[in-house]
Amino acid sequence: MTLSLGHTTAAASTVVAAFLGGLAVGAALGGVVASRLSRIQSLFVYIGLELAVVLAAIALPFEARALTPLFQIAYANGDAGFAFPAIRLVSCLLMVFAPAAALGATFPMAIRWFAHSDAPAHRTGVLYAVNTTGAAIGALAAGFVLIPSFGLLATILVGIAASTLAILCVVGLIWFERGLEPVPTNDI
Repeated sequence: MTLSLGHTTAAASTVVAAFLGGLAVGAALGGVVASRLSRIQSLFVYIGLELAVVLAAIALPFEARALTPLFQIAYANGDAGFAFPAIRLVSCLLMVFAPAAALGATFPMAIRWFAHSDAPAHRTGVLYAVNTTGAAIGALAAGFVLIPSFGLLATILVGIAASTLAILCVVGLIWFERGLEPVPTNDI
């Protein structure tokens, strides 16, 4: 996003706000939806959400290129005025908020599947710790290793690969669960 929006505090704040806002909205909506789903249904929704993230990542370079003329128009007269902040906000909502909302919704889906035992609070805490640790490692690796070493496109491809791996793991989990427990047809 800094390639399109710049490196200012306002630009960084806009991206962070769009990302964290998307996570929050996704988690809130995901929690409402997850509570209405069976455990196995939550895994299918999780797969759909991860696929949405993959598609958003694939679309990201194309979206950035498509929005470039809008940024040029906003700066055409040499004065940013109101147009540039408005375009920055809208572009962040399009490019960051929606996939972040999908990511935020994956956690309640995972909790719905994972926290079914005698100690749901403990299991949820473990899942949250693992999720947060993975997010921190991914952010550090992307910002300090992958982008500087391999570039933005390769880093996006690594993210796509990670989401694809998560999808494959959940597909394997569904297959494993269905092999162990008969699932009634009305529970799908």
